[in-house]
Amino acid sequence: MKLHISLFQLPDGMYVATCAEIPMCQVLRKNKGHAMQDVKKLIRRFLEERRAENRPFVPELHEFEVEDASSV
Repeated sequence: MKLHISLFQLPDGMYVATCAEIPMCQVLRKNKGHAMQDVKKLIRRFLEERRAENRPFVPELHEFEVEDASSV
């Protein structure tokens, strides 16, 4: 299964890493590498718990366009 991680830096320098398919898998770290590493651990734990509960995880993503704020 391929999952996607979104990583961005906040104005205070902290990094947020989130799994697009599992939004509750989100971490906030001071270091970009730690954010990536920790969100991957969280994703694996989430999937293991689902598997143990015999609850399959089938992500469903939808795309949509948003007007660029600079052109408004």
